[in-house]
Amino acid sequence: MSTHTMLPGRHAHEGPGPVPRGAHPGSRATWAVPAVAAFVYGLYVVFISHENGFSEAGGWLLGLVAAVVSFAVGYALVRGRDRLITEVRAAAFGALFGICMGFLHNLGGGSVLRSAGIGLTLGIGMGLTAYYVFYVHEH
Repeated sequence: MSTHTMLPGRHAHEGPGPVPRGAHPGSRATWAVPAVAAFVYGLYVVFISHENGFSEAGGWLLGLVAAVVSFAVGYALVRGRDRLITEVRAAAFGALFGICMGFLHNLGGGSVLRSAGIGLTLGIGMGLTAYYVFYVHEH
């Protein structure tokens, strides 16, 4: 008979996500996860901007700005996650994801209203998913 892996007093891991809760603010995991995500996001922004008529320099500048902004917000969320309650943390991650995806859709040629709707829908989905993951792993 199999038993549940999360018995009282015995935890398989410290918390949800790729960055452990015990990681101090200067640890590699605290900045590496947002940095890799921002790098990939910035390259995707460059790709989409080049496909939609931006100049070479303009596309790279836009990708750099998008990567820096998403890294700064992602790093702040990962670093300050212990100070946020589960609901607020999930909403913040959902908002970051929704804004990034809405911006990508708008950059790809979508209207502002449609991009806002897609960003809102994907943000709500990510927020609910993040809440589920955080709640299950913390309680």
